[in-house]
Amino acid sequence: MAGRAALGGAMLVAVAGGAPATAAADANAEARAAVARAADSVTAGRPAAAVEALREAMLTVWSAAPFDLVRVEATTATAEGFRAYAPRPDGPYTAGEPLHLYVEPIGLEYEFADGLYTMGLKADFLVLDTDGTILGGQRDFAHVPFTFHVPSTAVFMTMSLGTERLPAGDYVIQLTVRDALGGGAATREVPFSVAAP
Repeated sequence: MAGRAALGGAMLVAVAGGAPATAAADANAEARAAVARAADSVTAGRPAAAVEALREAMLTVWSAAPFDLVRVEATTATAEGFRAYAPRPDGPYTAGEPLHLYVEPIGLEYEFADGLYTMGLKADFLVLDTDGTILGGQRDFAHVPFTFHVPSTAVFMTMSLGTERLPAGDYVIQLTVRDALGGGAATREVPFSVAAP
């Protein structure tokens, strides 16, 4: 299936080639209807149905959003799962201390085939000095596929960079993450420092 997929309930609706304003209005209406179903379910004493309706609303809004990065955070170690990380306190890295990043997107396009929802991320990075001089980097350093039996927004990637080859100083990681199916891209810059030994 080509094009953006709007996820609502058990139905996958293709919005390929439609007018963006119409797709956004449809997603808005679907999300509002799901929130109304959740409220009705709470009133009727059906909390499980309310939670499911809220998930539908979140999935509808998430999948209709333009691709972007909602979190790019330095962490103390590689994240163990979705939002399962400890933020790193501000301060310079010691020589050789790895720099770990947690990256969380929104608005990825899904494909549905053979009973599975698939999507993916690709990423590039550059290391710059404070003058903007490129010191290194790699295109397509990461290709992270995701496969789910049910639609999910629990999508993230991690990045780790060794600092042992960097002299003491101030730097910037320029990270560009792309939606592997939809082609959207977002770039973030993360400043960091390496302390003198």
